[in-house]
Amino acid sequence: MHIRPGSFIISAAAAAGLAGCSAGHGTSGNALHVPPPAVQVTQAVQRTVPITAEYVAQTQALQSVDLAPRVEGILEHVYFHNGSLVHKGQTLMQIQQDQYEASVQAAQGGLDKAQADLLRAKSNVQNQTALAKLTQALASLNYQTVQLARMKPLAQKHAVSEEDYDQTKTQYDVAVANVAEARANLQDVELNQRTGVLTAQGNVEEAKAQLTNAQLNLGYTTIASPVTGIISFIKVDEGNVVSPAKTPSLATVSTIDPIKVELQLSESDYLKIASKLPSLRPVANRPKLQFVLSNGSTYPYDGTPVAINRAIDPSTGTISIESTFPNPQALLRPGQFGRVRLPISQQVDAVLIPQSALQSLQGITVVYVVGPGGKLALRTVTPGSTIGTNVIVTSGLRRGEEVVVQGIGRVHAGDVVKPTLVPMAGTV
Repeated sequence: MHIRPGSFIISAAAAAGLAGCSAGHGTSGNALHVPPPAVQVTQAVQRTVPITAEYVAQTQALQSVDLAPRVEGILEHVYFHNGSLVHKGQTLMQIQQDQYEASVQAAQGGLDKAQADLLRAKSNVQNQTALAKLTQALASLNYQTVQLARMKPLAQKHAVSEEDYDQTKTQYDVAVANVAEARANLQDVELNQRTGVLTAQGNVEEAKAQLTNAQLNLGYTTIASPVTGIISFIKVDEGNVVSPAKTPSLATVSTIDPIKVELQLSESDYLKIASKLPSLRPVANRPKLQFVLSNGSTYPYDGTPVAINRAIDPSTGTISIESTFPNPQALLRPGQFGRVRLPISQQVDAVLIPQSALQSLQGITVVYVVGPGGKLALRTVTPGSTIGTNVIVTSGLRRGEEVVVQGIGRVHAGDVVKPTLVPMAGTV
């Protein structure tokens, strides 16, 4: 707004007149006194705190599974939304089934025929026929044996002609030969039956295998999620032909909760905390880890180291540490970068204040300390390691002293303030 010079003079004169009038009436100067500014303060605390080191880390899935087709066919249906949460066993995609259902039916028919052939091979009709012929030959041999035994003494006494005896002897020899032939035929029939049964059993097993293979191929037309996790975008649209040879991956499912965070530890830091690492301690005694996201915020869940690599990488001088973090809201996704805070030691009786109390003045770190009567003093301090939202002060401050944490921009050294004490957040 534009102010004319004349109006400014009048206003100044009026103000002077008002001041003189007030003085003439004996009014105290406190009528124009500004109340002390309100600030929030926190008391410095002293306690034993962990000293952490930060390492660049990257998130990874505990399991990532590529969903690849195991049979060839048209991709008929996709049942998931890109990037959604899917559950183990959930049907995700469907490949056309017609030809594989037909293969199952054909294989079932082949198995039925093979089983019928096995029943036929096990039947003993031929065996019974051969056995009957052997029984008949044995009966004939018995008869001829009796006849020959009867004719022999008569022939010796010349009671029968030599021709009759020879005829009886010939009939006996024929009966013996018939028995031998019948026995051989029975053995051959039995051998053929055993061979036929074994062949039929083999055909049945082969038919079963073909049916199983056909059923497997039919089952492969339905693609289900092998794990619970987040699924990627589909790589092949519905209606396209997919095959094991031409389509290495349709989508990828990655487990998300918990999620793995891998960091690289320097050899010197590894030696400092080797006794705390998972290979040497039970889970309950392992250090708790914090994960600082790329935007500077601290992830709300603590992690736990779960594995340490076999050896130090000679090219980098580092060793890999794997840790897991709960991830119920799926905030962390595979491939994210951040920093992991790893406790490497403890500092006893450390003095802590909020980081918000620190100010920089010409390269020197200072804080406003509230003294007697609410008067502010500017104090030089030496900050140390950060502990969450707080910082260790190694010199310049004592336990119990109150420092300004909010309202710093409205005050100066020597000001009298109205302090409100607030508790320190995030202390360990």
